[in-house]
Amino acid sequence: MTPSRLVALLLIVFALCAPAQAQDSSDFAEKAAALVDAAARAKVFSGAVIVARNGQPVFRRAYGPANREWDIANTPETRFRIGSITKQFTAAAILKLAESGKLSLDDAVVRHVPGLPASWGGMTIRMLLNHTSGLPNVTALPDYPSVLSRLERSPMETVALLFGEEMLFPPGTGYEYSSTGYILLAALIERVSGIGFEAYVAQELLAPAGLRATGDSDPGAVLPRRASGYHRVAGEWRNAPPLAASAPSGAGGLTATVDDLVAWDRALLSGQVLAPASLAAMSTDNGHGYGLGWYLGTAYGQRLWSHGGFINGFAAIKDTYPDLGLTIVVLGNTETTPAQTLSRTIAALYFGLRPETEIAVSDGVLDRYVGFYRIGPRSTLRLRREGDRLFAKATGLPGFALTPESDRVFSAPDGTRIAIDIEPDGRATGLMIHADDVDRSGPRIDPATARRITARRVARLPVP
Repeated sequence: MTPSRLVALLLIVFALCAPAQAQDSSDFAEKAAALVDAAARAKVFSGAVIVARNGQPVFRRAYGPANREWDIANTPETRFRIGSITKQFTAAAILKLAESGKLSLDDAVVRHVPGLPASWGGMTIRMLLNHTSGLPNVTALPDYPSVLSRLERSPMETVALLFGEEMLFPPGTGYEYSSTGYILLAALIERVSGIGFEAYVAQELLAPAGLRATGDSDPGAVLPRRASGYHRVAGEWRNAPPLAASAPSGAGGLTATVDDLVAWDRALLSGQVLAPASLAAMSTDNGHGYGLGWYLGTAYGQRLWSHGGFINGFAAIKDTYPDLGLTIVVLGNTETTPAQTLSRTIAALYFGLRPETEIAVSDGVLDRYVGFYRIGPRSTLRLRREGDRLFAKATGLPGFALTPESDRVFSAPDGTRIAIDIEPDGRATGLMIHADDVDRSGPRIDPATARRITARRVARLPVP
């Protein structure tokens, strides 16, 4: 089935299935599989997906290779890096310390972590948790991708890289998502608990919740069923750039399986790892659509607690619909994974509604993608921006508008998908295009080269 026919079929499914029918339908798994298969065939998704209600899977499947060099397939038991989904574990660890009376969320951070810059003195633990601290992102430092992220440091040593940087705003006066805050929380957990961050999380959270396949993503450890992470450069798959084991820490340092993340939700919602008051604190919107460790909002008329994760070679999301006991997890081992789009579209199928993805890509990011790409010996694809949208035009074919499925993957109404290859600094180096079940890819080229390719193609056309 071509992508365009698949899209048409799914639109009919969305229109005809009532919400009550969709969640109980015995063919939901078949329809969900058809949906995810399209992304897998387009090679923008390799990973595992689960949809579970009250802890019981209603759809659970894996796609693509866990290791491309040995051609080993992903399975539902494969362990993936989960990136910033780690933040809800870090938040829960802080709340465990609060439950034991060792700290209060409104304590000044400097009370537990002395030696911080004077301008950080007004920061509280709660501000770190809800991203109102004013701390800049350590990942924004100019040499972070190429140098800083590859060196082993303790959480406190990583945070110290920012001691000479200006705050984004005075603590508590604004909102800016900051992974630095969660690395500092890991350092605080170590100071207060007296043991390492990973050891504390394992002892106080993972063991009580029965999570046996979740833990530190140390690349030097021998970890059974671990997926390798991949990205694309100039039209080719490559191993993801290296990342020091300690670099992401409390902001993104864990690996997990889809099953364990469902079990984590069940443990949280049932009070197995946190007291009701602590869960209430995690799920209270502090005015910016963020609680403690995850985003808070609604989708399809239901409350939604959600967090994505993006880290070298991996992209992920965990969506929790707490009032339904519904969890949807997408874990991918390629940076092209459109995790949020897949999760929200699967949810729409489950509820029998049209999908609401609401993916927005900034103009600055779109501008990086504008240009020419070689997709054949005599063929190019041009990307241009009009307003907040990208438009694509291949040699000799009509142009078409693109809709973002993530900040790297775009689709057209006929099912065509385009995935952008980027370097760690954000530069676009190539792309992959999937249309009519045919894959093409190639590097970015300059306009002069594009003109030469097009001129040779035109010269070979027969004279009418």
